[in-house]
Amino acid sequence: MTVTMTAGAEFVAAEGLFSAGTDLGLMVLGFLALLALVVGSGSAIAKLKEGAGAAITAEIGVIVLAVLIGVSVGIAAAFTREVNDSGVRNPVPVDSVWGQ
Repeated sequence: MTVTMTAGAEFVAAEGLFSAGTDLGLMVLGFLALLALVVGSGSAIAKLKEGAGAAITAEIGVIVLAVLIGVSVGIAAAFTREVNDSGVRNPVPVDSVWGQ
């Protein structure tokens, strides 16, 4: 693929990535699930001095929490897409500082 750039043109790698509030909200929740997994794993490693059983139990709890957050993001995304594809729209104009 060849891309020709003219003077004054701008190339956007991820066009519209932050334009939809729904997508941005779902990305934040997905990031929080990943963050919960990383921070919880560090906490579980710190519990190793209490014993292997405590560390394993803590890690299982962290995995369950991260999976619940991730699944809720998936359910929210599926529900939002289905409603949007069905033609349900919010016609109320909302003022935005970005002018959208």
